[in-house]
Amino acid sequence: MTNKNLSLENLDEEFYQVTPEILESFPRFRLPLNLYIFKENVAQLEPYYRAEQRLTKEKREELFELSEEGLIFVARADHHIYAKHISKQLDLVLVDKNLKPSEIIEIFQIALTRRIHEFYEQPVRPTFEKLVSDISVLIEYLWEDQYRLKGLIKNLLTTYSLPNMAYNAGIIGIALFYDVQGKNLTKKHLTQIALGLFTYDLGLARLPKILLEKKQNLTPEEQNKINNHPLNGAKILRKLDITEAVTLQCHLEHHEYMDGSGYPRKLSGADISLSGAITALAHTFSEILTQNDPTPPTREILNKLSGMKNKYNPNLISSLSKIFIHDLMK
Repeated sequence: MTNKNLSLENLDEEFYQVTPEILESFPRFRLPLNLYIFKENVAQLEPYYRAEQRLTKEKREELFELSEEGLIFVARADHHIYAKHISKQLDLVLVDKNLKPSEIIEIFQIALTRRIHEFYEQPVRPTFEKLVSDISVLIEYLWEDQYRLKGLIKNLLTTYSLPNMAYNAGIIGIALFYDVQGKNLTKKHLTQIALGLFTYDLGLARLPKILLEKKQNLTPEEQNKINNHPLNGAKILRKLDITEAVTLQCHLEHHEYMDGSGYPRKLSGADISLSGAITALAHTFSEILTQNDPTPPTREILNKLSGMKNKYNPNLISSLSKIFIHDLMK
């Protein structure tokens, strides 16, 4: 490690402070990244700790005292290490005021896609509770400032996987719910629909990979399994004591279309709930975004969806266009 001569003005561009709360979350005596100390008399950062070296009890106590004084820093070049760590204790993003919005977005992406993957692989209470906890952190982050949604919307994932699809649908769906509900929005209902959005394809994830990746025509039995995956996802949630209609409808109705041509119940028009209609539209947007190479421009996706008003709620399509075009692209 080399000394860093910095002015106070550009310090935040290369480094950020580490609070005692963040330090407490690391392994007690072997931290995974380098730390720097700010020498006030020369306005200079100097190496303080090298990653993975063992801290003595005395050195650890000194480190916390220096951190309390705001003198311990991490290099932004090590953000990838920091982000992976914070993503495992996501509530830390609410207390770390030194993170840039782009860094927080990356942490949410890492955390939520990992939690979704874990839940899809093992839909049991421990993985579910971890996912619920991380979704609650996201909702709290947005509730503090809803304009933070803009950054999340601008940075959707473009690589296909079921967790990536669910992450995108979650962010898009939350933005739609904000726009539609307006002043009637409550944190309770936002949390409920977010839980449904981030897990909506659980039923599909539980099907055998060989079926999902099959290139040949499906047999009637195989097609029936595909068509019933929304019901099976909702069934698993009910076993985990999820009974809120707003959440379950995301699972049950994300393949229902306005013209009645969807599945599994062939609902149409007003029979499709708001949360179901939001999830259906968010799912399709994410599908087009992640399953095309090269990734299509946002306007191209919106134009395609605008031509499908027989399948998706026209008011929601207009809201989606407003969110992407008028609010973000101006």
